[in-house]
Amino acid sequence: MSGVRWLAEHVEDGEVAFRIGREGDDLVAEWVGIVRLTVGRDGRNVRFVPEPDAYEPDLEKIRRGSAALLLRQLEGKLALHGAAVSVDSRVLVLLGRSGQGKSTLAASLCQAGAALYADDAVAIESREGGYVVAPTEANHWLDRDARRALGLAALDDWKMPVATAVAGRTEVRLAVIVELVYAAVATPRLTRVTDVDAFGFLVPQVARFVLDEPERQRREFETLAHLIESVPIYRLERRRGFDGLPATCALLRDLVHRER
Repeated sequence: MSGVRWLAEHVEDGEVAFRIGREGDDLVAEWVGIVRLTVGRDGRNVRFVPEPDAYEPDLEKIRRGSAALLLRQLEGKLALHGAAVSVDSRVLVLLGRSGQGKSTLAASLCQAGAALYADDAVAIESREGGYVVAPTEANHWLDRDARRALGLAALDDWKMPVATAVAGRTEVRLAVIVELVYAAVATPRLTRVTDVDAFGFLVPQVARFVLDEPERQRREFETLAHLIESVPIYRLERRRGFDGLPATCALLRDLVHRER
């Protein structure tokens, strides 16, 4: 596809892992070596074309997750890269850069009774009186160390899907958003984030298919501003590793109950 004009790319270990662009009037997203998604500017004529040797669980994760989020943007809906669980019928969204432990923390919360709503693709809907999160995922995607820490089978080194004990079934009210950050702290610490800091944190987490239409970006920024006004946002600092998982989960459950 030499005719694709690539607009942005994501690099992992020195290799392009994901990129988006345009080919004429079509939008193109490519998870390199796995699948290519092509769709018209109006969101119609969706083509999801896997590579011949693509791993089927990877395809299903992309189809249900990041690909669905990109298509949501064409509908003017908000989608964030992150994990989400429901604690006592209120959703907690976990955001942060790759490697900050979102999936592991979500899985630990689910082992303690939470319901999984998203592993890395959070679908947010505006409703009268606030926001809700719609379920997008029924599996945790965990690497070997995370599976071992949670008492799960850990034979293979790469990330694998692990069925959750409880999966979300219906949309649930969004209670709080938490940014995950590893830091040199003695115990897990929550700090409220507001205004410019919250906006600067949320913008990179938005799933975007269209990058070169200023009017669409303006509407997106307006939506984010309203989200910040409506939903409390916190930063969670904690030490790297698995020893602090129980204390971190307890802190987050208390936060959800406080922000109901």
